[in-house]
Amino acid sequence: MTIRLARDANPSPHYDFSDILPVAVSTPTVELWTTPLGKWFPRAEMMAKALEIWPMHVIKEALGDDAEGILPQAIRNSELRVRLPRHHIDMLHYRTDQQETTVSGVLERELDGIASAHVEELSAALPGFAEAMAWPGD
Repeated sequence: MTIRLARDANPSPHYDFSDILPVAVSTPTVELWTTPLGKWFPRAEMMAKALEIWPMHVIKEALGDDAEGILPQAIRNSELRVRLPRHHIDMLHYRTDQQETTVSGVLERELDGIASAHVEELSAALPGFAEAMAWPGD
C-alpha cells in the first residue's frame, strides 16, 4: 500500500479525501468535512491515523523531500544498531510477520507504549520529547 499526500502550490492544512482513502476506509471513526470542493480530512487527524497504520519511516518516505518541513526533528528517523539475544531477534521477526510490518514498525509501537507509560518523566528529562509525543496536534 502506498501513501500519497496532496501537494499543490498553496499547501492547505487539509487533504483531499481521495488522497487518504486507504486511511479513511480502514478507520470508520474518521470525521470528514464536506465543502463545495469535496470531502476533506483535517491534517492532524490524517497524520494521527497514518501513524496508527504505517511505521514512521514509511510516512517519511511517502513525504519525500517535504518530510523535513512537516515532521518535527524529534520524530524523524535515525538509525540505531543493537546487539540482542537470538530469541529476541526471532521474536521480532515473528511479530513483523504477525503485524505485517517491519522490525522498525514493531519496535516503534512497543517504544510508543513505553513512552506513553512514562511520558511525564521522559518529557522532563528529554528536550523535545513532549513536543514529539503531542505531534501532530491541532
